[in-house]
Amino acid sequence: MDSGTLYLIVALSLVADVILYAVVARGASGKVGPNAWAGIRTKATRKNEKTWLAAHVVAYPIMRDTALANATLMIVALFLPAQFQMYLVQVALGALLVGVIFAGVQGQKAAKAADND
Repeated sequence: MDSGTLYLIVALSLVADVILYAVVARGASGKVGPNAWAGIRTKATRKNEKTWLAAHVVAYPIMRDTALANATLMIVALFLPAQFQMYLVQVALGALLVGVIFAGVQGQKAAKAADND
């Protein structure tokens, strides 16, 4: 992979980290309520403010740690020899995907539990 492509992938990944973290953090703080555009948007989470908040509060630490891990791995990849860079980028992007899915699943569970209370 040429260095320009690597820099582009790393930059886009860091932007995605910031956006994902910010959206979940704002949802967890109550600054963003149920909506059709941003956050963990499922039928259960968008049911009311209580379920929305419960989902984002549970997802927040997962997303924070996921974004931090992805950003760290991406930055480390910039300093590796060229033959190893793509491997670490793939691991970082895979970890980001798994973290986002896990945060969403846990948020969904929390929303359903909050609705039953």
